[in-house]
Amino acid sequence: MTSPLLNLTIFELITALVCTAATMAVALFYLRRVRMERPAIGRFNGRDVVVLFAFLVALPTLYLLLPQWALTGFLALTFVASLSIGLRPLLSRGPMWLVIGLLIGLNIWLARTMLGTVWGWQVFWVENSLIVLLGAVSVANLYVQGGMHLRHVAWFALVLAGYDLIFTTVVPVTNDLAEHFIGFPLDPSMGFRLGFDNSSIGLGDLLVYALFAIAAFKAYGRAAARFAMGLIIVFGVAMPALAPLLINSIDARADVLVPAQTWFGPFAFLGYVWLRRRYGRERTMREFLAGNDIVRPREERAPRREPVAEPAGVN
Repeated sequence: MTSPLLNLTIFELITALVCTAATMAVALFYLRRVRMERPAIGRFNGRDVVVLFAFLVALPTLYLLLPQWALTGFLALTFVASLSIGLRPLLSRGPMWLVIGLLIGLNIWLARTMLGTVWGWQVFWVENSLIVLLGAVSVANLYVQGGMHLRHVAWFALVLAGYDLIFTTVVPVTNDLAEHFIGFPLDPSMGFRLGFDNSSIGLGDLLVYALFAIAAFKAYGRAAARFAMGLIIVFGVAMPALAPLLINSIDARADVLVPAQTWFGPFAFLGYVWLRRRYGRERTMREFLAGNDIVRPREERAPRREPVAEPAGVN
């Protein structure tokens, strides 16, 4: 007979694996096929990484300080912005805003009316996860197509490793966030419910994984992307999910909370160093677009046909 902790660990592993794999796959699909309008922010550099890190550090505190109605409004604006970034190249203005409005409105309605049953929770998690997936894919592509390099992502993940450890074990902000969001609209995580147990993976983790995968693909191609995704699956998904079997990660509310970036960040940085030594300089976005790793429109792929001259004397 299996223990409850083992069952919960397996559930968490499957949830994190499915959510992470789906996010990486969609992000890569988008990168290869869709061109975003590049923002006029100049060349991406280390200062941008610092700004991004400061923003992500400040957000959890803001989440905990805001009253619930204000937090829901803030999250709605955040997801509207991220979804519009990703959908704008795909849809005209009217259909785009209709899709965004339906996704956000349905999420709020489900959270208010459907969470009294396991089935209702499952419907909510599927719809909520779709919003979070699209948001992570959109923001990751915005940064990478806007000039973010793999080295930026590697340093970002390494710094997050320390942050995640401190704010999960020393200052329990992550624990408070998990309690704060459960059962409320627009939970910034992907997850699922099975019986009495909820399992989820946060938007921040998914964003880092999507950034690392597509930045590796842009920098060095398919082999590097496969290597990066292997690192993510092993050290970003499997190791954190299995850690509770070896390390006590249970808080006072009996929640299992593992600082995933603490496991992933050092290996992400070492993986970047190895890729750099193996392949050399990273490709720029212009070089990436000029290569064979993107899916070009059919009219660009079709060879030009020279007009055939009519035989002399034929009217």
